Amino acid sequence: MTGLPARLRGAIAALLRGRPQPASAPQAPRTRLTYAEWVARHGTPGPAALARLAACLGERPARVSVLMAAGEHDMAAVTASLASLQAQLHPDWELCLAAPADLVLPAEPRLRRVAGSGLDAAWGLAGGDLAIVLEPGDLLAPEALAAATLDLAAAPEARLVYADEDRLDAAGRRTDPWFKGGWNPDLFRAQAYALRPCVIRRVALEAVGGLAGPPGAELYATLLRLAEGAPAGAIRHLPLVLLHRRADAPSEEPAAHAAALSAHLAATAPGARVETLPQGGWRRVVWPLPATPPRMSLCIPTRDRVALLEGCVEGLRHRTDWPDLEILVVDNDSAEAATREYLDSLADDPRVRVLRETGPFNFSRLNNLGAAAASGTLFGLVNNDIAVREPGWLREMAGHALRPEVGAVGALLHYGDGTVQHAGIVLGIGGVGSHIHKRLAGAAPGYQGRVAVAQEVAAVTAACLLTPIATWRRLGGLDEAKLPVAYNDVDYCLRVREAGLRVVFTPHAVLDHLESASRGLDDGGARRARLERDKDWMRGRWGALLDADPFYSPNLALDATDCRLAAQPRWRPGWMQSA
Repeated sequence: MTGLPARLRGAIAALLRGRPQPASAPQAPRTRLTYAEWVARHGTPGPAALARLAACLGERPARVSVLMAAGEHDMAAVTASLASLQAQLHPDWELCLAAPADLVLPAEPRLRRVAGSGLDAAWGLAGGDLAIVLEPGDLLAPEALAAATLDLAAAPEARLVYADEDRLDAAGRRTDPWFKGGWNPDLFRAQAYALRPCVIRRVALEAVGGLAGPPGAELYATLLRLAEGAPAGAIRHLPLVLLHRRADAPSEEPAAHAAALSAHLAATAPGARVETLPQGGWRRVVWPLPATPPRMSLCIPTRDRVALLEGCVEGLRHRTDWPDLEILVVDNDSAEAATREYLDSLADDPRVRVLRETGPFNFSRLNNLGAAAASGTLFGLVNNDIAVREPGWLREMAGHALRPEVGAVGALLHYGDGTVQHAGIVLGIGGVGSHIHKRLAGAAPGYQGRVAVAQEVAAVTAACLLTPIATWRRLGGLDEAKLPVAYNDVDYCLRVREAGLRVVFTPHAVLDHLESASRGLDDGGARRARLERDKDWMRGRWGALLDADPFYSPNLALDATDCRLAAQPRWRPGWMQSA
């Protein structure tokens, strides 16, 4: 369908286009929706929706080659996958199967098979314009191939589209949905979230040498090559559950995927190292640092509360592994004698400078003053209630911040009781944005591993944020006129992204944060009124962008921070909606 006239492509695009709804005013979380309830309400297209999809598909859609490699014991699983293909709304598909010659399967004219054991053999049979890889036992939703084909037809610049998935338990019930976000290179390095279901243009596959990689990681290795240097829009996400997998089907092949990623990084990012994590078989990329690490300037705004301040500063001075550290304490009218005495004592350390600022508390201005005095290549914002837990946290953050495509980096922060305080900010929660997975147990991986792996996010908290000083100065730092206290970090991160740079959250830098311990909470009176004014300003500045976090599924709720299911999805393609 890539050869369709522009007029027809435009018509298809209009039909596919969803109707995003503006975020509603913040409200108490609704009763948690079970996945069975969600499937009944939103996850099963009815006859009218399927008829609209079929009408849009037309008479001659692009052929889809379904690639599969099977073993001698996979007859029942292949038969189940074949049945799901035979139920497809999309009529023009072929199953290209590499399998032992004695594997007995039902007669099907669209089944092409070759004796072999690898996906490369199946790829050799493919004749379609599009390709998708399935494992024996994978079941496609009836609308899957049609929906993906139309999505690619409406976006000629796209190389592939991936969608959401769930699992089938022993009774055949749908469970464990994986509602994914938009394309996220850091997340894909850490976990193979975009592998299935994934429909790829043949020309894109051929451009990277076909389907090839270590055994067990052919598709992962291929997508790493295909995504390298991909322009915006080349990799699309369709937030529909189009694949049902067996409950025991692995999401990762830890050794094979780590080998594929290591080989890819050796060619594209020399010096980067891959570690396999104990959870999920996921991966951590340890990014290289220069032989002589650059100077790091860390800014700590403070006012009295000397016990907090001393715990923070001493953790930076004595428990942080970084050879060239500059600590800038910006004192905002501290009046207590103990605080003044401690600040005076810091004069003995040439790495520490104390800057003085009078007047009402303005978090943005205090950090801007610190940045103006900074002499480092990297600039870090550190709240005075941050406590260092392990010495390598700054090396982890700097490894990301020194990547040329990254503009801001945030850490995993825990409350004093060990639960999660910050694991990235999701736009739209609370009207502007909020920390995801608040109060989650510290060792828990979060929704589909969100707390356990490094990934790109829309924003991170300024309680512990690292950024290149050149980026900070080019963007003008924090907005001290409009956002003196709240949301200045979200605004800064959105400007970082607007400038074409990434914001990265890494859970491999872990610190403790006694949130707002020194300043208090914005839970009433003038502080609450100011917070609401800041919200209004942010919505006026960023508008619809706050309603559509690119890394958070529209199928997940914005009235809670625990990734519960949305009572009403915020996006659906046009064919799923009545006129």
